[in-house]
Amino acid sequence: MTSTSPTTSFDVAIVGAGPVGVSAAIDLARRGRRVIVLERRAAPSDQPRAHVVNARTMEIFRGWGVADAIKREGLHPELARGFSWLTSMSSDALATLDYVDEATAERHSPERLCSCPQDLIESVLLQRLAEEPTATVRFDHEVTAIEQRAGGVDLTVRAADDEEVVTARFVLGADGANSTVRTLIGAGLSRSDALGRRANIYFHADLSEAARDRPNILWFILSLETSGIFIALNGRDRWVYSVEIDADTDVAAEFTEEYCLELIRTATGVPDLVPEIQSVLPWRVDMAIADHWRVGSVFLIGDAAHQFPPMGGFGMNSGIQDAHNIAWKLDAVLAGTADESLLDSYEDERRDVAVYNANRSMENAKNQQEAAAFMSNPEVLRLLAAAEGDEMRAIFAQGVEQQRAEFHSQGQQFGFVYSGSAIVDDGTPIDESTVTEYVVSTHPGARAPHARLAAHDGRGVSTIDLFDGGWTLLSNGSAQFWAEAAAEASSNTGVLVTPAAVLPVAQGANEYVDERGDFAERYALAPGAAVLIRPDGHVAARWQSTPVDAGHALGSALALAGLRGAAVPAE
Repeated sequence: MTSTSPTTSFDVAIVGAGPVGVSAAIDLARRGRRVIVLERRAAPSDQPRAHVVNARTMEIFRGWGVADAIKREGLHPELARGFSWLTSMSSDALATLDYVDEATAERHSPERLCSCPQDLIESVLLQRLAEEPTATVRFDHEVTAIEQRAGGVDLTVRAADDEEVVTARFVLGADGANSTVRTLIGAGLSRSDALGRRANIYFHADLSEAARDRPNILWFILSLETSGIFIALNGRDRWVYSVEIDADTDVAAEFTEEYCLELIRTATGVPDLVPEIQSVLPWRVDMAIADHWRVGSVFLIGDAAHQFPPMGGFGMNSGIQDAHNIAWKLDAVLAGTADESLLDSYEDERRDVAVYNANRSMENAKNQQEAAAFMSNPEVLRLLAAAEGDEMRAIFAQGVEQQRAEFHSQGQQFGFVYSGSAIVDDGTPIDESTVTEYVVSTHPGARAPHARLAAHDGRGVSTIDLFDGGWTLLSNGSAQFWAEAAAEASSNTGVLVTPAAVLPVAQGANEYVDERGDFAERYALAPGAAVLIRPDGHVAARWQSTPVDAGHALGSALALAGLRGAAVPAE
């Protein structure tokens, strides 16, 4: 066995080079942390797997400078505007749902949902990580043992016929649903009963004639011969067809190339199509949550911590947001500006979000199954196509409308509100969002809202762009007052707090004008009031009126949010 020298010790070792693990590495490395990513695969995946990048995740990618690259690799926006239900891809739609109307999307975020295959997402993220000098990525390196000790973790890593020990202060297990890290640290997994089982047929074929440039991310096929879902990976020649299968189906034996060919021909309505089958991957329609997300200095993120079906597209997004949540906290502990107790807030905050997303995904799956069962009735299919079928078409359209929450999930994407030890609760009621309706809020714990502003040089910016991975103090006026408070708090805590102010006239850096009234409407801050935004873009504290001693108030808020070195008000 070969042991690593002290120079091969890292701040954080990340097990798994999927989108979640690489996202964690990017966030940590851009803060200057020495990170290593260990991946048991010999090379990056060539499978599309997940494909939905929701707007909140795109905001995170925007902060890392990769959002535009993801959009270039993804389904063209003009081909990613909705969802259709048809008897075959070649047929006219029985019903459609738009993804989201333009006005609503513009109000909630500077970014939009992007449909981009996971293999291409991984490629973009790995290229971005390669730009960071403190990051190392090793493929064909499998972690086989974890030993925790005072001040660090030793990972036994097998590469080819050799073994080595990689040492890190912290470890993130981002190694997927069958996580080795989860097993090695003894974290159990609570799994639901399965609603069913599906197989994803990934294939290449030019479907331009059948698709007719219709802007569907998903094509729901409902007929007597086959029921399934086409996923448009690029809208041209890269597709997935997902079908329900029995619990005891032997996919390797039954999904032969000939069987897949006939299935795809029927579903597309193109009888002479010759698709190139790339893979057939079975999966269960169920949910699972790890019993513990932290054991000592080892943390679980992404599918290692939680799993749920893709109906609604929250799996990969939840994992990347896990990474975004834990990275700044690890950085604060490594920098000595926070105690390790801050790290307990990771599971406290993210578990509730994961459980909610899991339950909603299962509900979406049930709704899809009910729609498919309804459409399997031959009389229903006959009436939908018949002149006398107006009533049935109205019933079907109503059923499609009941699935809207799966596709119009603005509240689910933006409206979750953290609570607990890393949030300074101000005692006001939480503004509750629904799945579909996002209630804009600056309540402590909420994602700081998107608002359009103008910089001092006339550039248009989103408030989201102001939260670049550090602590930000955003005020309604009183720029000098809050700037002095930020300087005092930064001096006392060692934590850089960047002041930004919205003013009638902007004259310098970090000053902005609310030309459209967006900030006044969405932040609802009285003159002189302010919000403190955490490095992950969530509100840590809010002052709805101007405090007498703002420096002390801000320092106290930082301490209450888990950071060291600030004076906490006496009881």
